[in-house]
Amino acid sequence: MAIRPSAVVATVRRVLLVAGVAALCGVLLAGLALPVVAGLGLTARESADTFAAMPADLEPGPMAQTSYMVDADGQPLATFFEENRVEVGLDEISPVMKDAILAIEDDRFYERGPIDIQGTLRAFLRNVEAGETQGGGSTLTQQYVKQVRISQATSPEEVADVQASTGVEGYRRKLEELRMAVQVEQELTKDEILQRYLNIAFFGSRSYGIEAAARTYFSTTAANLTLTQAALLAGIVQQPVAYDPTRDPEAALGRRNVVLNRMAATGRITEQEAAEARATDLGLVPSATPNGCVPSYAGYFCDYVVHELLTMPELGETPEERQNLLERGGLRIETTISPAAQAAAQDAVSDRVAPTDGAIGSLATVQPNNGYIRAMANSRTYGVEGDGVSSINYAADEVMGGGNGIQSGSTFKAFVLAAAIEQGIPLNTSINSPQQVRLRVNSFSTCEGRIRSSEVWEPKNSTGSGTFNLRTGTERSVNTFFAQLEQRTGLCLPATIAQGAGVMRADLDEANAVQPLNQVPSFTLGANEVSPLSMAAGYAMFANRGVHCPTTSVVRVTDSAGNVLVDHTQPTCEKVIEPAVADAVNSVLQGVIYNSGATGNRMQLDGDRPAAGKTGTTNSAIAVWFVGYTPQLSTAVAVADVDGRLETLDGRTYNGERIREACGGCIPGPIWKQMMDAALDGADEIPFTAPDPQTIQGVTVRVPDVRGMDSDAAIETLADAGFSASVSGEVNSDLQEGLVVTTDPGAGAEVASGSNIGLVISNGEAPADDDISGGPATQPPTFGGEDGDEEGDGDGWRDTFTLPPGEVFSPGGVLPGELLPAR
Repeated sequence: MAIRPSAVVATVRRVLLVAGVAALCGVLLAGLALPVVAGLGLTARESADTFAAMPADLEPGPMAQTSYMVDADGQPLATFFEENRVEVGLDEISPVMKDAILAIEDDRFYERGPIDIQGTLRAFLRNVEAGETQGGGSTLTQQYVKQVRISQATSPEEVADVQASTGVEGYRRKLEELRMAVQVEQELTKDEILQRYLNIAFFGSRSYGIEAAARTYFSTTAANLTLTQAALLAGIVQQPVAYDPTRDPEAALGRRNVVLNRMAATGRITEQEAAEARATDLGLVPSATPNGCVPSYAGYFCDYVVHELLTMPELGETPEERQNLLERGGLRIETTISPAAQAAAQDAVSDRVAPTDGAIGSLATVQPNNGYIRAMANSRTYGVEGDGVSSINYAADEVMGGGNGIQSGSTFKAFVLAAAIEQGIPLNTSINSPQQVRLRVNSFSTCEGRIRSSEVWEPKNSTGSGTFNLRTGTERSVNTFFAQLEQRTGLCLPATIAQGAGVMRADLDEANAVQPLNQVPSFTLGANEVSPLSMAAGYAMFANRGVHCPTTSVVRVTDSAGNVLVDHTQPTCEKVIEPAVADAVNSVLQGVIYNSGATGNRMQLDGDRPAAGKTGTTNSAIAVWFVGYTPQLSTAVAVADVDGRLETLDGRTYNGERIREACGGCIPGPIWKQMMDAALDGADEIPFTAPDPQTIQGVTVRVPDVRGMDSDAAIETLADAGFSASVSGEVNSDLQEGLVVTTDPGAGAEVASGSNIGLVISNGEAPADDDISGGPATQPPTFGGEDGDEEGDGDGWRDTFTLPPGEVFSPGGVLPGELLPAR
């Protein structure tokens, strides 16, 4: 009889394998319970010692669990998981589920120890014949040990090591699990082991643990599983992919019936019950568990919450640790979002701007007295691909998942207004505001001192010209008025107020750090790119009477055991400006909405609910804004071109409606009104605090006559009188070079204490007719800003209003400095 080479090879392989694992098997047999060793006549003490020295400690640590994000009503907002698992106690699992898993996986679990000796020996002989560990012989405790080791693996290579099945390493892995199983049964009760096993086992379809499996396949809980449901789930565990009923229903049905037969054979159910159960179909009622923000009803807000969580030191030392806790820690994240306000916000934005429009509409709402973000919406759908889909949250700063920001137009005038009032400049302070002014850049001061520049800034109006005061100049959003007012206030205080209220540049610097606001002359006209959220927060400070509460999307975070990790229920708020100053700003900004002819008077809320706000339109209408508030809510809305080469919004179509001239009052304003009316429906009408007359009137001081002094002496004299001063320009004059020719305001004028006085000095040359004084220069009326500038601001009134030079505008019969009627 000829000997086949292949048979020789197979025989040699078996011999070598047996020789290689013989020592390991000896270790196993000698390390079993002493009565067994004695019964087998084994005395391999060295083998027993070796088995006892194997790693025995199994530190399972906390199992990965699903984290839940809920809205202000406690309803689900999003879920996050690496392993979709909800840990439950044994008393929260139906008895039939326990019977099913024991029947198919370890029928004598409660009667024997950690090792099935007979089954292990049978499996050993089968595996030697096959040349690899094909399975068999594992108790439920051993399976639990293996599941723990898999869950602890941090790489595919480590998982492969745990699952090793070939050759000596496969047996070594099995022996290590046996040793650990012995230790586990010394430390835990049988019930504890069963509970842990049912919570750690993988059931396919991204479902880990019995509770997640019950929800995924049957939309029920582990406590309410029926016989057929329990049998199906128990059958999946052996091969979660092969028996996944959503992938292969026929294979899953066959496996379920095997479990039912086994339950009958072990006496856990009757043969009749098994037969009736086998006659039923799978009865799936699938319920997918969403993972992440894309499925959320408020995807952009959800995304913001995640970014905020990753900044919280309470959740870990690094962003990576915090992300891991979010995906594995079973957190409960209570957020600030109001479902009603969010629905109102999304409806209002979507009604005006379609997802596929070239421009985007973006909105953020903040509650003034606690900084809670109540709504956040964008016209584009939250996601990663598709038309009209974006993952950039234009409502937020770049560091929180937003874009590079949007130039804010005249909405920044509110901070200059606040600075002027804080410095004691009366509301009835009048400034001649022609169509265009030519202002020396070095007439402006920042927190670092006077700007050093030889350039001339030439802002112009798109709202007409005339003489305005703080109230009428704000209501009409007059650029040349605010440019000159900003000369008096300086740039430092307006920027400090804005930043104190949470308004920073939206884009990051080269080091990926948050940037402060640029203090440039066009600050008041919206030169800084900011986000709707920061502007909503900034105006919320006014609504909260000068107190800023840092914005947050998170109320509280608790871990899986209910321990509070983060608590924002008592926000830490700080005063930015005096309440009386905020009250005066509120009075003026109410006029923007409620006074006839003001830029925002089409945004009056239903029932004349008290509200205040400001429009904003950038040069060439690249972006248009409306920021407004009541004592309860502050909302900022921006509509802007944000893609590629930024182009005007004029003449575009917005959700099917063509707008000839984009403006703060004609696109974002109506969005704001619709949202606020809906969000505040049924809420109390709370009035703003009436401003203090003394604050409105300001504190005035007569400007000393410093003409003929040199600039240093003049500045010192003015400082002694309570003013700041800087050289604003030079003119031809008969005076010696460097001496003061005139001041702005002039000598003897009653000016608010703390104002900046501009000094015009002589250049030592003979007078000419075309001097630049550093103050206003009369120009022919023009409308609209210049292309390429960042200071043009139409606010929807680019060609509807003109006053003759020198005339004071007083809308609605409200005289300069007079209080608005209570509303």
